Amino acid sequence: MKVKIEEKIEQKISSKIKELGFDIEYVECVKEGGKNIVRIVLDKEKDSVTIDDCEMVSRSIEEDIDQLVKNEYVLEVSSPGLERQLKNIKLFQKYIHSEIYIKLFKKQEDGKEFTGILKEVDFENEKITLEYENKEKEFLLKDIATAHTVYDFDAILKENSDHVNLNKLSRF
Repeated sequence: MKVKIEEKIEQKISSKIKELGFDIEYVECVKEGGKNIVRIVLDKEKDSVTIDDCEMVSRSIEEDIDQLVKNEYVLEVSSPGLERQLKNIKLFQKYIHSEIYIKLFKKQEDGKEFTGILKEVDFENEKITLEYENKEKEFLLKDIATAHTVYDFDAILKENSDHVNLNKLSRF
């Protein structure tokens, strides 16, 4: 079985990334705007990933990637952002019990897009179980075009506005 370049890159740099205090969310090799992009998305267990973190990691792994990627490429090292892309089964497992959004390649009888709570991940059969609209439904990973966690902006805005109001009241 042929090993994908993303897997080779992740294997080569994972220990170095761990030593620096980060986890690899995913590695992606794509062609965008006529350029080859090697994208490394990082996460930290107890903190957010900063621009300085990305720069430090980029400098420490670029030679390793040069050894594997012979064509000209652009290296992008970034944080996963607020809504985390779910690009592989290990990321689905990481975000179990979280609210996620999935979009399928093909429409099914009850739709093409679903938002709900990720209930279960089946590694052996490469499928997930999503709870939405008071029911559970299984989806094969191969049928999912895109997936990401859902960040509740309204709840954060409400929380922040409540906090601001409390601060104003506490001055009196």
